[in-house]
Amino acid sequence: MKRPARPGQPAPASIKQQRKTRDKKNRVEAKRLEARNRTAKRTRLTKVTQKLSPEAKRFQAYSRRRRITISITVGSFSALLALVAATVFTPLLAVESIEIKGLDRIPEKAIRKVLEKQLGKPLPLVNSDEIAVDLERFALIESFAAISQPPHSLQVRIRERQPIVIVYNSGQPYLYDPAGVQLGRASANDKYPILTITGAAKNSAEFKAAIDVLLALPASLLPKLSSIDAKSKDNVSMQLRGYAGQKIIWGDGSQSALKSKVLAALIKNQKRTDRVTFDVSSPTTPVVKY
Repeated sequence: MKRPARPGQPAPASIKQQRKTRDKKNRVEAKRLEARNRTAKRTRLTKVTQKLSPEAKRFQAYSRRRRITISITVGSFSALLALVAATVFTPLLAVESIEIKGLDRIPEKAIRKVLEKQLGKPLPLVNSDEIAVDLERFALIESFAAISQPPHSLQVRIRERQPIVIVYNSGQPYLYDPAGVQLGRASANDKYPILTITGAAKNSAEFKAAIDVLLALPASLLPKLSSIDAKSKDNVSMQLRGYAGQKIIWGDGSQSALKSKVLAALIKNQKRTDRVTFDVSSPTTPVVKY
């Protein structure tokens, strides 16, 4: 049973309503006060900034620019890491095909077989050192280059060793490159000078002396040589092809460039049918002996 309100005292419902209204007014007043405080704080900061010296203002601007720069750098680095992760750990740049160029004496099938392990590997993870280990079994390869061709192709360019001379071993003619590596049997179509040495080519002083001379000669003259004789590094001679049997006395390995130019001029001005000897051992005073 509700007790009747005393005279002059508001009803209970009216008291609750008044409390709600008072609390609402207090909250609104608190928000207004907080807003005024924020505005006052910004005003004070603005006044302080305006009162800063030029040096302080420059420092403040520098700090702001530095924060912006750091933020951009961190963002860029994060994007780069994401890109690297995407290319390395996903098939985005995986090798799907291998192109091989530069082969002449080596079967392409043999090279392709040892390179199969590169298929499916991301292009950024292709390791030239690993490929070198796989290709070192082929003595005819002088050098190679592995070239990535995004998105899914790997090109391997191979440079084979080139023959420069023919050396007889056990009565059989073999092709050799300047490093003394045997490249295979020589055929009747191989127009390289014949060199007679004793022992292995890689350890032969005669071979080295002969190669030094052959490398100094014009490329056009090499197929015209029938043989080369290097009794010592100071006594190298050659013979040209043809029934005339023209000979060349080279001498030692000094002034090779000059000797090469003088020899080319002498041969050009001489008939191939003349049985002569070109002596360029002293290139400043060459002699043509009949």
